[in-house]
Amino acid sequence: MGIWLRLLLLAVYAVLVVAAFLGGFELGQTRMAAILEPDLAGSQERLQVTETALADVTSRLAAVKQEGVVLERSLQIERETARSLQAQLKEAQDERLALIKESKYLKRLIRDGGQGAVRVHALVLAPLEGSQQYRYGFTVTQLVPGVGESTGRVVLRLEGTRNGKEVSVPLGELPGADPATLPMKFEFFQNFQGVFGLPQGLEPRVVSITIEPDGDDILRTSEAFPWIMAEPAMPEQESDPGADAVP
Repeated sequence: MGIWLRLLLLAVYAVLVVAAFLGGFELGQTRMAAILEPDLAGSQERLQVTETALADVTSRLAAVKQEGVVLERSLQIERETARSLQAQLKEAQDERLALIKESKYLKRLIRDGGQGAVRVHALVLAPLEGSQQYRYGFTVTQLVPGVGESTGRVVLRLEGTRNGKEVSVPLGELPGADPATLPMKFEFFQNFQGVFGLPQGLEPRVVSITIEPDGDDILRTSEAFPWIMAEPAMPEQESDPGADAVP
């Protein structure tokens, strides 16, 4: 057999081998696709179900968050309402105690045979801006109508501690006291205002105000008020301590 015939047969054999290899590769791909296609379809379906469930959970979480915000706001409103009711209850209790105190005072007045009684109320204390002084104001009212003019003195004292000891300092001895004395003269009521400073080292606790009448027509009385600052600060304009008015 000639060499050319051998080469021809060898080339034909090579072509047949390559054709067989390509045919087997395509058949393998077809079989692999047939095997994997159901799994791929199932994976896509499961992925879609998972995405739907995730969207549902996200929606539920947003709804829960919104409910939490509404609940927190409701709780805040309830707390504010409770504080408001407590403040109103305290105010009502304070007014009731004041009425009881005034009633007892009037009973004592009738029992003792007096003709008039003066009540001190509405004390306001506030720091005077730009200084070390404090502004004060209060009202003195005649409780028994028809008594006539009430005259005398109002004695204001600042009580507290200094170096661990109890002290009581009258208005006239307080630094920068203006006015230094509080004369009383009115028929119905009288407003008092003024300023004073604190003695060095004094820790104030109470402001006591005593009514010292000129005669026996009015009972001598005294009221004590805690040292509490109030806002807003009182006006700084001058007032006439002897002015009175008809309610």
